[in-house]
Amino acid sequence: MEVPATAPESRARLGPVFYASLALSVGFVAFGLLFPRVLTDSLAAIREVVVGTFGPVYPITVSLLLVFIVVLALSPAGTKRLGGQDAAPEFGVVSWVTMLVSAGVGLSFLFWGTAEPLIHLADPPYGAADPGSAEAARAGMRYSFLFWGPHAWGIYAVVAIAIGYAAFTRGGGMLVSSALRPLLGRLADGWVGAVVDTLAVLAILFGVATSLGLGTGELNAGLSDQFAVADSYGVKITIIVALMTFATISSMTGLGRGIRALSLANGALCGLLLVLVLSLGPTGSIVTRLGTGVADYVSTFVPMSLATEGAAGDAWTADWIYFFWAWWIGWAPFVGTFIARISRGRTIRGIVTGVVLVPSLVSIVWFSVFGGTALARELAGEVSVAGIASEAKSIATLAVFDTLPLTEIALVVLVPVLALLFITSADSASFMLGSTTTGGAMKPPRPVRLMWSFAAAFAAVLLLSGGPDDLRSAAVIAAAPFTVILLGLAVSLVIMLRRDRVGTLRREPG
Repeated sequence: MEVPATAPESRARLGPVFYASLALSVGFVAFGLLFPRVLTDSLAAIREVVVGTFGPVYPITVSLLLVFIVVLALSPAGTKRLGGQDAAPEFGVVSWVTMLVSAGVGLSFLFWGTAEPLIHLADPPYGAADPGSAEAARAGMRYSFLFWGPHAWGIYAVVAIAIGYAAFTRGGGMLVSSALRPLLGRLADGWVGAVVDTLAVLAILFGVATSLGLGTGELNAGLSDQFAVADSYGVKITIIVALMTFATISSMTGLGRGIRALSLANGALCGLLLVLVLSLGPTGSIVTRLGTGVADYVSTFVPMSLATEGAAGDAWTADWIYFFWAWWIGWAPFVGTFIARISRGRTIRGIVTGVVLVPSLVSIVWFSVFGGTALARELAGEVSVAGIASEAKSIATLAVFDTLPLTEIALVVLVPVLALLFITSADSASFMLGSTTTGGAMKPPRPVRLMWSFAAAFAAVLLLSGGPDDLRSAAVIAAAPFTVILLGLAVSLVIMLRRDRVGTLRREPG
């Protein structure tokens, strides 16, 4: 039975989830500081077990969730509105889309957009083409579309709709455990629910720390390449502290002013950068590569989705498909819950369109423009950075930018884009960490948000000390338990929708 859209919002309260999450976070940081080598070895060993156990489950799970969310949007349930049929959206369409995209892609989007097709050019997927060949370039583009397209955003949509429906339509809290109540029953309010929400907090924390750590490493490499800044651990810490300070200040102002304003600015600058690269770069080649990339993606959609193009146990599958889906799943509690928080008043069909279709199109165009420019320059011999793209994505990106006319203009836009992508992602994460650890509060207390900003920074610094391998291991490990929770959220959502439909039919005359 639906509740009014004006149902009372959850009040902030500190409970078991807050204290357990805080204790585990502090314990992790303390252990890493005291035993850094043991931490690195432990993460590597656990990652190996997780990949061997859960790895093959990731592509199947992600594919099932995409099919589920598309069917749901096309069904009569797609007209259901979060908060009741009379609820009005809290944010306009442009603000809503820019906020969810900014939170969902983070700093990695910019560097990966240029570097990933180059990486696949040098090391083609499954070794199915000769390195540096046109076939390798085409394979790299379609796999870039796979990793940043509908499959990835479908994960977010499932979490967002399940949590948003439970919170706004059924009057629950903005929590994963609340969305799982149809499956957990009274256990959702007890220790089982607390464990689920604590796992969500840890997934958010490690997912964000992974992106902050990897992004900081790329920023430092880029600064070193362009301005001779030392590529050192100390500089990386300085970058994290500086950008997290801005993110924390923004977080203190709340959704309507801080995060919304930064997301709008970020969207405008990203759009300007995209237009600049498209117009200054090899426009004809970009358009052609966009067309062939989409055609290749569609024609190989099923085998790519199920990871059946290569042999079982292929190292490329583990390094790319398993890692990428684990990374997106690890971000799902944060981004999915954040999207739920800003989606009151929107229909399920509208959310799927805004969360899956629009960002996927943005990703495809972005990778076609940036990746297409990089591939054209590399294949023409104007740059030679495909071999280093996997280790230094920022250097590869800047090298490609240097081949553009009026490159100074593009670089002037690039710097604030980098900062805003970092800040908006960290800002949104601290907001949702605060909400999840205070009983799903719509407006988590500022001290709690401040604390989680520092916690994310500490985790990033700690993982950064172990290098990229530690960061990737943390993302893969954090995603494992949430894979099961994702499937539970899909089932719970179906149960909630069915119960409400039956209740509506019983109330109708005749």
